[in-house]
Amino acid sequence: MIVLIIWFVLTLVVAGAAEARGRNAFGWFVIAFFLSPLIGILLLLVFPNLKQQRLLEAAVAQRGPPPLPKASFLGRSDRVTIDRTPRPFEPDGVFAGVPYKVADDGSIHAIMQGALVRFQDFDRFTGSLS
Repeated sequence: MIVLIIWFVLTLVVAGAAEARGRNAFGWFVIAFFLSPLIGILLLLVFPNLKQQRLLEAAVAQRGPPPLPKASFLGRSDRVTIDRTPRPFEPDGVFAGVPYKVADDGSIHAIMQGALVRFQDFDRFTGSLS
């Protein structure tokens, strides 16, 4: 009997947590009651927080998209710029596992951590990898 009471209380906790995360409390109560409160809370934590997403979408709709941060690499924004425009990248070569392309002005464009990074010259590019 005590186990059933504890089970019921824990399913109420899962339902309350689901409500706080913007989800259907009754649905999550049923899931937690029939599967397990532990499985219910783990599933709830795996799924995204809908309430937070709605707040962020409302803030973006009200203010517009946030400005892109000023690009920097190792704290020196005067040396490196990051271009995040979606264009195909065809490298001229690979140095230390980083694909790079030499631009017409002698600058180096490299793909680093999912972004296109521009270095002023090859020495700065190789210096950043060592």
